[in-house]
Amino acid sequence: MSDNYMQNDEEKLLEYDDTDTDVYAVSEDDKYDYKSVNVTKKDFSLYELFRKYENSKLILDVDFQRNYVWKPSQKNELIESIMLGLPLPIFYFKQDMQSVYITVDGKQRLAAIFQYMKNEYPLKGLKIMKHLEGKKFSDLNAEYGIYQSQLEDYQIYAHIILPPTPDKILFNIFDRVNRGGTKLNKQEIRNALYNGPALKMIKEITNNEKFIKATNIKPQQDKRMKGSYLITRFFAFLLLRNAELFFEKKNYVYKGDMDDLLAKTLQQLNRSEDKYPELVETALSCLETSEFIFGPGAFRKDGNSSNPINMNIFETAMYLMYKLDTCDKFLTNSVKNRFYKICASDEYKRYINRGGDTPEYVKGRFDLMDTLAEQIKKEWN
Repeated sequence: MSDNYMQNDEEKLLEYDDTDTDVYAVSEDDKYDYKSVNVTKKDFSLYELFRKYENSKLILDVDFQRNYVWKPSQKNELIESIMLGLPLPIFYFKQDMQSVYITVDGKQRLAAIFQYMKNEYPLKGLKIMKHLEGKKFSDLNAEYGIYQSQLEDYQIYAHIILPPTPDKILFNIFDRVNRGGTKLNKQEIRNALYNGPALKMIKEITNNEKFIKATNIKPQQDKRMKGSYLITRFFAFLLLRNAELFFEKKNYVYKGDMDDLLAKTLQQLNRSEDKYPELVETALSCLETSEFIFGPGAFRKDGNSSNPINMNIFETAMYLMYKLDTCDKFLTNSVKNRFYKICASDEYKRYINRGGDTPEYVKGRFDLMDTLAEQIKKEWN
């Protein structure tokens, strides 16, 4: 019983770049990193893991992996399997520098187990151990006490990914771990690797009515975290263009590695909670202004609301709104028409086509927005 996730056919809400639709592959330049890979094996009792979870030493955050929650029948089958002593597939954890375990594979299983141990549901629909029907964890006492002990003492087998395993290698490890089920896309992987307050802040934005209205991406539809990916990229380029993204106390230099850019962004944001109110306000303001100017066709090619969101148009339109800061209603049509005129130009199209995340193309499309913003500001004045 592994953490395979059901996935319904979804409306195509977002055009991804080619590199982000696929799982990470190790390039020739990265292969030397294999000496840094540090993975060990360890056994845990469920009681031990539950104690770690209660003491915030084990992070699940199922909500950040997929918006899918196990059905009661799946949870009951898992608990019954443990009571029967059946083996479970290997669990995978990432251990951070503070010795906190972040669950890589096994989040749904552990969530179901811990919920039962916290008496959040009784056992129902058991196929074999029918004498435990209706029993919560606290009911497993007296003649049923053996089952409570059996659950707590049950041993799970885990692989621990230890520091200083490079993040680039972790992407490849995630790929291998998840080959048995639905593959995680890169944003889902980032949500596990860089789990922290930054992702909660980003989720706050994607759950906001202003984001939903501007993008038409509803939280209940966004099972693959496309909205989170859009906002992460927006913040990454915003920090980059403002020279506010740092690595080892120096301004970060973007060399075309989008994975590295987004990783450095999330890592920095996780350490910058004091900036969150300003970032949230900026993102929501840009979303609101974008929706006001572009309407239902915002962030889509040709302004056609029936097209999926194009992420490059999203990030450049949002950046333009940021540079303009406020919108003069009398110039709304001018902004809209001139932006779409740029989007239709051969130069802009070249900057967002295949290979659009090269340093040259990234600089090119954002330079166009800077130029347009300056022209419009002059007209306002």
